[in-house]
Amino acid sequence: MATDRRPTTTPPAALGTAEQFSAMLRGSAVPTIAAAVACVVLAVVMAGGKGAWSAALGAALVVVFFSLSLLVMKRTAAWDPTAVMGVVLGTYTAKIIALGVAMVLLRDATWLSGQALALTVIVCTVVWLAFEMRAFTRLRVLVSPGAENTELDAGEGGQ
Repeated sequence: MATDRRPTTTPPAALGTAEQFSAMLRGSAVPTIAAAVACVVLAVVMAGGKGAWSAALGAALVVVFFSLSLLVMKRTAAWDPTAVMGVVLGTYTAKIIALGVAMVLLRDATWLSGQALALTVIVCTVVWLAFEMRAFTRLRVLVSPGAENTELDAGEGGQ
């Protein structure tokens, strides 16, 4: 029988559920904030201060919108799955309503650049979602009870 010589430290992918949501949050927020900074700099060059404020607002909306979901899921991960689904759907509904209210309140704002706001929201949303998917695919998510105790050796052909 072959000896496993891999390091015995627990990889980040084998973390508990709350830590997995934290890893996804970090994995998404850091690149999104970097993209937001790039958008703000580009907006300053293209539209001046008005563009910068608009880009900053758009980036903040995206980061808060998506972070809130992961934070709620992190807090409720140990609950009954039906309760988690209800809380997550309620949070999503509240976020959509808040986003709609924000758009209505800001529709006549003369200090905003609509193009800078919209482009920053689009860029930051795409970056967030791409890196959230990347972070999730790097996690080891156990799908059945006791799965952590049934490691398969690749040399055994999965049997």
